Amino acid sequence: MQNFKDVLNIPSSGDILEVLNLSFEAEAEKANPHATFGFSVPLVTDECPGRLSYYPLSRNSFLALQENLDETAFIEKMSNKRFCVIICNSYDRIEEEAGQIFSYNPYDGAISFIAGVWDVTEDPLMAASLYSCTFLTVEHQGSQFGRVPYFLRRDQIASWIGNDLDIEQRLALLNGIS
Repeated sequence: MQNFKDVLNIPSSGDILEVLNLSFEAEAEKANPHATFGFSVPLVTDECPGRLSYYPLSRNSFLALQENLDETAFIEKMSNKRFCVIICNSYDRIEEEAGQIFSYNPYDGAISFIAGVWDVTEDPLMAASLYSCTFLTVEHQGSQFGRVPYFLRRDQIASWIGNDLDIEQRLALLNGIS
């Protein structure tokens, strides 16, 4: 990936709170319209499904977009994580040299939902908990994208972040997404 950036197009916190009827215990943040790896993205976790949170997007998301992804190893690595839904408008590829933006959103909604996992790591040097999230990807046939994040329909959010499904059932849910 040399002459383009893969990014998530992020809606404002106000829009997310209104659409999903969530709470947010902080000053409303102005969203970075294009979040890349290391930037915080809005999400809802299995731990706090009624609250909007912001976690940094892990570099694992970048790795999940690679064409040579070992899906079995990636899923195994992600299987010990907790589940979240990352909120965005679209997944975009910016080709800087050509000055073009290609957007992908299979449901053409203003606010969309990506299946993700999250984790917290304790950093003893900083005496802090470090949160991060990773989105899961699927091969996208017939386009310039290659791999794209798994977009969920709104009616699939509760199943993804709920505690009722084991890892095999979650993968079956994802395999049912076109």
